[in-house]
Amino acid sequence: LDLESSMITIIQTFHKYSGQKYKLKKAELKQLINNEMNHFIMLLLVENLQSAK
Repeated sequence: LDLESSMITIIQTFHKYSGQKYKLKKAELKQLINNEMNHFIMLLLVENLQSAK
């Protein structure tokens, strides 16, 4: 059930940003990543900075 719910969320998020049903343009992908994955990316950056020490 959790996997199904997660997949539905991913598909809905894709369609929220896609101008076409099955494709994302580069600008649309960038907007999706910046708006929906900002916290995730920040965690990765912090992790990378800490491991570089």
